[in-house]
Amino acid sequence: MTRITQRDVAKVLGVSVMTVSNAFNRPDQLSSELRQRVLDRASKMGYSGPDAIARHLRSGKTNTYAVVFEEDLSYAFSDPFSVAWLTAFAEVMQHQHASIMILSATAAEPESLQAIQDAAVDGVAGLCGNQPAIAAARARGLPTVYCSMSEWPSGDGDYVVIDDYSAGHDIGAHLHRLGHRRVVMVHEAMYPGQSLLTEQPVEDFARALDQHRYGFYRTLYRARGIVDGLAGAQISVVVTESNSRDSGRGAGAIILDRKDRPTAVVGVSDVLALGVMDACAQRGLAPGIDISIAGFDDVPEAITAGLTTIRQPVRDKGRIAAELLLDPERPERRITLPHELIVRSSTRPVA
Repeated sequence: MTRITQRDVAKVLGVSVMTVSNAFNRPDQLSSELRQRVLDRASKMGYSGPDAIARHLRSGKTNTYAVVFEEDLSYAFSDPFSVAWLTAFAEVMQHQHASIMILSATAAEPESLQAIQDAAVDGVAGLCGNQPAIAAARARGLPTVYCSMSEWPSGDGDYVVIDDYSAGHDIGAHLHRLGHRRVVMVHEAMYPGQSLLTEQPVEDFARALDQHRYGFYRTLYRARGIVDGLAGAQISVVVTESNSRDSGRGAGAIILDRKDRPTAVVGVSDVLALGVMDACAQRGLAPGIDISIAGFDDVPEAITAGLTTIRQPVRDKGRIAAELLLDPERPERRITLPHELIVRSSTRPVA
C-alpha cells in the first residue's frame, strides 16, 4: 500500500507542501477555513499527519522529560511524597504540552542505568541527589535537576531542595527540648544486604554506611541532622526493608515490644513514622502519651494522625523542577526552599 505524504495532499489541493505542514504544525499561519479544508482532505486520503519519530530526529528534540526513581516504578504511585511531587511536575509539563517518562535506575544495579542511556528525552529530573542516574544523564549532555541531596552540593547541576540537614536537626532538637534522651530512629535500607529489622547503635549504622556508598540517598543527610539535633542522646537505629508504612509497622513491633522501650521514635519519613503509629494502635499505646513519635515530609495522612513532622513544599519542588527543565534561560538554577517544624499531638515532654 502506497504511503500518503504531505506532498500528495498538497498536489490534490493545489497548495504548497508548507501549507499542509502548517495545517498540522503551525495552525496560526492559516485561516481556519483553509486549515479545515486541508485537514478534511488529508483525512479522506488517509494522511494522519507528520511522522513524530522523523520530526524528532530532524529537530533533535522529543519534548519528553524523564523522572528517575531509585525505587521500583510502583513506588512512584504508592508513596504519598512521590505522588504529590510527580503530580505537580506533570501539571507543568502538561500545560506546556510536554510528555514525561518514568524510569527506575537503582544505584545498586548498574545495569539499570542503561535506561538512562537509551531514553529518548530532553532532560532528566531525579528525586535523589548526585545519584548515578543523574551523573549518567549529565554524561549524555542532558539537562538535569535533582530534588533532594545527601550532601550540600559543591559541583555542577541544577536543583530544587530543602536543607535536609537543617530540617533533620530541627526535628532532633525538638525531641531533645522535650527531654527525650533514649530515641530510636527508623531508617530505610541504604545498600544491598543491609541487616533489616534489627536494632543497632547509631555509631554502627554510620560505620556501615561509610563502607557501602551506593549512590546518595536523600535521607542520609537528614539522618545526620536528626542525630546532631538530639545532642548526645542515646540513639539506636532500626533499618527497614523499604520506605513504606508496612515497613514502619515492622520496625514499630521491634521497638515497642522491648522491655525498656525508648521515650521517642523518629522516622526519616512520615510513612515510616505512621507505620510505627499503627504498631502503637495494635498494642493499645497512644502516641504522645505512651511514646513520642515524629516524622518527616508532612504528607496528608500526617495531619489526621496528629504526627509531629517537618513540612517541606513537596508540590513546589515538583513544579520548579519541571520549570527548570523547560526553561534553560531561567536565571536562578539552584534553589533552596524553606521547611517548617510542625508540632502536633504525637510528641510531648518526657513524663
